Amino acid sequence: MIVTHPFLFNSIVVFFIAFTAGWMVYVITGRHARHLSNRLQKLEQEKEQLRLQAEELEEQLEEKQNSNFKTAPVIALSSSPKNNKAGDLAN
Repeated sequence: MIVTHPFLFNSIVVFFIAFTAGWMVYVITGRHARHLSNRLQKLEQEKEQLRLQAEELEEQLEEKQNSNFKTAPVIALSSSPKNNKAGDLAN
């Protein structure tokens, strides 16, 4: 067959090589794409966990700040009681 139909044989060999190369590229890029998609999913899950942790920390900070404002004593800034006491002593 090689001697009688060399063009046909060469065509079959070329198509076989092209098909094999194409299949190898498809498999390699498919694995790479799956690897990247898995990595992307892991990163998105980690991002979501970090977002939830950040929200919890912000809530704790707000609660701590709100509780500090509620329990802090109120200090009067007016100076009238001092003047009255000094005036009472003078009289």
